Amino acid sequence: MINYKEFEIVRTLLKLGENIGTDVAASVYDNVRYYVFKSKEEVSKLLVTLESKGYLTDNKVTEDAMKEIAPLKVENAVILAAGGLDITAKSVYSMPKGLFVKNGETLIERQIRQLKEVGIDNITVVIGYKQELYFFLADKWGVNLEITPDLKKNNIYSLYITKDFLGSTYICNCDNYFEENPFSLYEYNSFHATVYKEDAHNELVVKKNSSGRITNIYSCGKIGECIYGHAYVDREFSYRFVRYLNEEIDDFRISSLFWEEFVNRHAEDLDMYVREYPSDFLFEFDSIQEIQNIDGLFLDSVSNKINSTICEVLRCTKDEIRDIVILQKGLSNILFTFMVRGERYIFRFPGDSTQFFIYRKNECVAQKLAAKAHSDDTYVYIDETGMKISKFRENSVDLYGVYYQDVELMKRIAKKIRAFHEEGYNLPNSEEYDYDPIYQTERLFNEASKMKGDLFKVFETEWSMMRRLQKYADMDGVKHTMCHNDINIDNVLLTENTLDIIDWEFAGYNDPGYDFGRVIAGLEYDVNEPKILDILEAYFGRPATEKEHLHWMAYAAIHNWYYVGWALYKESISESSRDWMVFFFKQTKKLANWCLPKYEAMYGSITNME
Repeated sequence: MINYKEFEIVRTLLKLGENIGTDVAASVYDNVRYYVFKSKEEVSKLLVTLESKGYLTDNKVTEDAMKEIAPLKVENAVILAAGGLDITAKSVYSMPKGLFVKNGETLIERQIRQLKEVGIDNITVVIGYKQELYFFLADKWGVNLEITPDLKKNNIYSLYITKDFLGSTYICNCDNYFEENPFSLYEYNSFHATVYKEDAHNELVVKKNSSGRITNIYSCGKIGECIYGHAYVDREFSYRFVRYLNEEIDDFRISSLFWEEFVNRHAEDLDMYVREYPSDFLFEFDSIQEIQNIDGLFLDSVSNKINSTICEVLRCTKDEIRDIVILQKGLSNILFTFMVRGERYIFRFPGDSTQFFIYRKNECVAQKLAAKAHSDDTYVYIDETGMKISKFRENSVDLYGVYYQDVELMKRIAKKIRAFHEEGYNLPNSEEYDYDPIYQTERLFNEASKMKGDLFKVFETEWSMMRRLQKYADMDGVKHTMCHNDINIDNVLLTENTLDIIDWEFAGYNDPGYDFGRVIAGLEYDVNEPKILDILEAYFGRPATEKEHLHWMAYAAIHNWYYVGWALYKESISESSRDWMVFFFKQTKKLANWCLPKYEAMYGSITNME
């Protein structure tokens, strides 16, 4: 009876064939990419044992060995390709992840080819999301296509509809990429590929016993050996697995599970072992950030429109686009940087959640005015879909702990804002770009109320204050202009030689006080601090009057109130607003309570503000 390690040597020798080399033990040891043997010396001893059992003759696999491993022959493979993309990637990619291209070959076709190379021709592909894009595989590769009827269910359902195909079977994911062929015509027992990860928060982590048998699969681990890549199930495993599937598939708790989680429910009865690979052997793509793990994959997989936009604007070919880096930064957008002819640029693709509160037409106008005013010299291209190309500023300064504290920097920002405002006065057809801060805040509260209940009732007192405050501020008669409306620490880009105000997504034609309000919104300060007057003096080019000071602080309150609504809206669509809501709320109340008595003394009492 051949044991596991002996089997691995026989299988490796069959794979190597005539390419075995003179040092057989070293060749075997070096060609097993997962963790099996402790050393080359262990392999040498096993080679001697195999010779004594009659499984090897002069390091050649014998007929007796072939008869011994015949029951271990792999029958077929199932490739899971039914799922859609995560919400972020769906916005960017024009095709399912299995059709991402690397070196002229899609991920799924690479796996099909690798399976066929080792003699596995019976391949079933489970499809669902954009299923029509996979139809060509049947003619080109002779695979069987199975369509899942319900995309809302997890991949456990994909295995249920292919249960009749499960026997001695590889189970593969369409979004895997293997540097080398991981498949074989023979497998010893059921296993799942794993990779050790230092950050396992978003992975399924395994526990195993001393023999490598999986005893538990769990999520939210900090570090550990993670479920990653392909699996193999033998006939006994498949028989038991399918029996449990038939018994439990109608249980509503099952439909949301990954198939590995279902295995874990029956771990005592389903023998599955780990096969741990080094992290540079296999790759898996669950989110847009992971695409950067393989050079050259990203731009072959993004929509043609993004490719063509870059090439048209920069007058380059696709081959000149290099060094793609996906950025984690960006509260609402997908961002990546790239190089063309030695210059680095940044490309923005708008996220799905931005469409409710961003006016792209306004942004286009404001961005071009900002470039003209030299308030933003990073501008290269923008269109009304939200796609944008900018120059990438190297070595930008981290402004946390500096912003607002550095009065000279704040003065420079104020002058940049003033230059932009000057370009925006008397904008033709300005009514098309009108932006009412209170109305915009109402929109956010209305949307958030759909999930959180009547927020206008919850904040009834504060709403009365803010409507009165804007009415008073409007009575000041300040002329409107095009405004940025979101000047904050993340939208100020400082280097040793440059200062740019960036990200003009919230731009509109409104009171310029609202821009100053956002400059200091989110900062804890006293309204009479000298630095505020210094910043205002830089903006006006002279000391601000008491009325101007009051007006600008009123709009600081209004802008803080907008961000209370923004935080509520983000939470209502299950996106994090961090811990900002309470801070914005406190600042709103503090500023409004300072401004309102002064306005009442100036203009008298205002009622009926609903």
